Amino acid sequence: MTTREAVEPQAQLELLAETDLEGAEREFPNFSVEMETGTGKTYVYISTALRLAELYGLRKFVILVHSIAIRAGVVKTFEQTEEHFRLKYPGVPYKWGVLGENSALNDFTEPSGTVQFLVASVQALDKPEKNTLYASAEQPQLWGDSLSGVQQIAKARPVVLIDEPQNMATPLRRQAIATLNPLVALRYSATHKESFNLVHRLGPKQAAEAGLVKRVSVKGIVAGEDGKPYVRLDKLRSVRKRLMAEAVIHKAGGKRVPVVLQNGTDLFEESGKLPQYRGLVVESIERKPDRVIFENKLVVQAGTETGVDSEAVWRDQIRHTIRTHLARQGQIDSMNRGIKVLSLFFVERVADYAGDEAVLPAMFDELFREEWLRAGNSESEMPDPAELRVAYFPSTKTGILKDTSGRASDAELEARAYQEIIANKELILDRANPRAFIFSHSALKEGWDNPNVFQVGFLRHTRSELERRQQIGRGLRLPVNQNGHRVMDPAINRLTLIVDESFTEFRDGLNAEYVASGGGSGEAGPEVDNADNEVVVRRRPALFESPEFAELWKRIRYKARYRVTVDPDALRIVVAASEHLADLEFIERRANVVQSADLVYDDEGHVITADSAVAESRGERIVVVGQRLPDVVQLIEDQLQYGKFPLQLTRPTLAGIVREILNYPDRDYARHVLDDPDRWARIVANAIRIEAIEQMVRGISYEPIDETDWWDAEVVFLEVESKNPPQPLPGNPDPKNGVIAAPEGGVNLYDHVDYDSHVERAFAAQLENNREHVKLFTKLPRRFRVRTPVGEYSPDWAIVYDENGAQRLYLVRETKDTRNLDDLDWDEAMRIRFAEHHFDAAPLGPVDYNFTTDKHGLLIGGAGGDD
Repeated sequence: MTTREAVEPQAQLELLAETDLEGAEREFPNFSVEMETGTGKTYVYISTALRLAELYGLRKFVILVHSIAIRAGVVKTFEQTEEHFRLKYPGVPYKWGVLGENSALNDFTEPSGTVQFLVASVQALDKPEKNTLYASAEQPQLWGDSLSGVQQIAKARPVVLIDEPQNMATPLRRQAIATLNPLVALRYSATHKESFNLVHRLGPKQAAEAGLVKRVSVKGIVAGEDGKPYVRLDKLRSVRKRLMAEAVIHKAGGKRVPVVLQNGTDLFEESGKLPQYRGLVVESIERKPDRVIFENKLVVQAGTETGVDSEAVWRDQIRHTIRTHLARQGQIDSMNRGIKVLSLFFVERVADYAGDEAVLPAMFDELFREEWLRAGNSESEMPDPAELRVAYFPSTKTGILKDTSGRASDAELEARAYQEIIANKELILDRANPRAFIFSHSALKEGWDNPNVFQVGFLRHTRSELERRQQIGRGLRLPVNQNGHRVMDPAINRLTLIVDESFTEFRDGLNAEYVASGGGSGEAGPEVDNADNEVVVRRRPALFESPEFAELWKRIRYKARYRVTVDPDALRIVVAASEHLADLEFIERRANVVQSADLVYDDEGHVITADSAVAESRGERIVVVGQRLPDVVQLIEDQLQYGKFPLQLTRPTLAGIVREILNYPDRDYARHVLDDPDRWARIVANAIRIEAIEQMVRGISYEPIDETDWWDAEVVFLEVESKNPPQPLPGNPDPKNGVIAAPEGGVNLYDHVDYDSHVERAFAAQLENNREHVKLFTKLPRRFRVRTPVGEYSPDWAIVYDENGAQRLYLVRETKDTRNLDDLDWDEAMRIRFAEHHFDAAPLGPVDYNFTTDKHGLLIGGAGGDD
């Protein structure tokens, strides 16, 4: 993740200069924020706006979108986050409205201390000659003012938040944005075509590695060669007034390759002399209709292909989508996670699903029945396949053209589809709602996604430059359960794509799209797994049912709550002396100067201003600065509450810490407190968090909760599980994580071992080779978790160890590449230290817990790491 700490002075900024739709010259700064699809872009820009309002008093924000789906999504986010933002920004009242609905425009333009958001589609600003927003002053009755609607917005000098700006890059759309007379434009997208003054980047690879989106697997289904020439015609283009065509053909070995066709192109030569292409020479390329005619009179229309049985490929794709869907739902149900699985199909033509030529509904229904029974389910419990599918095609006049079940009117189906898919996406997440398979054409692109989409079937060819990435984005967001809570479980969070090309072709094409849309960074996308390489991992019944495992599980299956104490007086002293405050002396003053004031805090942590005499009488250190006076205690409180590891301390405690820092001897921390209050607060909050958690480690106590809520072995240790390890590649011949088969007759609970590092792989081999003492071991699934103040923790191994027949030990071990806690990331080290206290509180007596390396072994009776 890349973030710029400071914005360049305005003289160095790249300003956009446009002539707006009313002929006025507009110049305004633009800033770009790149965030991978599914990481919460809408939440971020709303929160950013409220933060700008809190810090700088900005009150007018226009959110500009390019589609109905995005607009509906923005409104839904406002509804879902209202309580959250009221708590996060208690001193920032705000309202929102949609341009064209009720009194939204009047509410937005009237003077008010309330922050106003106006959500508008860019189409609402188009065609000024026909648009009542541009009504002239001779028609004041339209707005109750002598200014037109657009002029009223422009007069407010709003901050314009542009959602997916790459879809507003035409000259007309850029002029429309300029017509709003923005104070500044903030541009948010995963796929910027142009990045103006990029200030933050959360790319696809970083998002995947951080677990912020689902991991992606690809199942490639390619039609078998049957001696017919395969030609796919994507589009026509004109180069120096010569018409050419972009196409895809087969080459020797069955790989599909792109070719550029012009008059005289010989596909026999282009294919590497494959016999089925003999005689296929381009005779002409024509417009309206766009097509290529070959000398043998074969005609291929743009957007179609020849030489392949599309319906046979569709059948395989639908079959695998249903199969994966049922398996995924079964896996999640066995874990009691309360998640409803959805699958999404992108179809080639609306007519393939709806209308007289429709083949997909009947095909789906037939294949669902087959796969339901194949999975061992009862025929009497089989749901009606027609009730499981729903479609949304708003590009057609009636949305859904035909009710193939014969039980509802077109209008009823269209309304239901819109509500379930677009307006109220949570409706389809309800387990009581049978719909689980969504069909669409091109409507569900940017602005629409659903967190519980786990499978995407591409029943169409991905042709446009960014189409793969955009359509994958519909299912990248992490899933939610029936309570609406986000589920952060790597064992569950996997998106499977079922495509009509080979895995290699799809992966390479996807990476090319990521590079092309990288805003100049050239960064490839995240690793994509080949679904054909999935490894089925099975539990060994004899070991799972053994007395050794029963005793081990009895000792570690408990869950516990913790209590922590923090001494405010001690915390105040250690924070002020902390080495983590050193950066306070290197803060530079921000450019804007608003006013001068003296900074004084009362005993309750509230900011007051006073002259020097009053402050001196109170024994306070005076800080005179040239900037607007913020509430630094509130800034620190926000940082602690909404940081990676939330921490709540009272305002008096925080105020005491601030006073101690401002008065700390031989340090000039106070001089910079208002040069950049946000950065000052971040540095102080970080020091508070580190020192407070250090206190918690020493003072934490764990207490087991009621036994009825302890871990269930059947939920933690699944009988069958699919793993998809990364495959060795030329650039990565030995991936650090993977899955290896366990030896027959071994002591591992499963028939495979999955490892996350080379250290873990070597450690597992040591356990297998020490069967004289090791009677059973297992890599603990991440479903087994220990609660700590710095997040949930999943230890690596559980082991039954026989010490020469005299004593049986039940061990939990963490494996790292060092035995020195100081060499680990801070949060990793803290989790290990908290885990020691958790396992000391085991109901049947302390569990032997330690962290080790493959070189140090099991450390039987060993101490904690310090070397």
